[in-house]
Amino acid sequence: MLVPMRTSWARHRRHAVANFLFRAAAFAGFVAGVLVAVFHRVGAPPPCDLQHAQCMTKLLRYEAVAHVLPPVAGLVAGLLLGAWLARGVHRAYARVNVG
Repeated sequence: MLVPMRTSWARHRRHAVANFLFRAAAFAGFVAGVLVAVFHRVGAPPPCDLQHAQCMTKLLRYEAVAHVLPPVAGLVAGLLLGAWLARGVHRAYARVNVG
């Protein structure tokens, strides 16, 4: 059984639009970061004998910078852009409703 919605869509539209833009920007930033990680050419990892701890830290640092950093940076950039867009949506709706 469907329950009828008792709240007005016009009342929640600004939050829905802001939420959608925030999520879309975060997703786009993450996808861009993944694409950079996949298609960006990086040098070969340093040769390493896994029995040496010092060599292992160099290898882990290389993997983190080469493969993990671009998606994380893209996600953070997308989150910042999404927050800015969501704030702009809320300001635009506030200007329309006040005027």
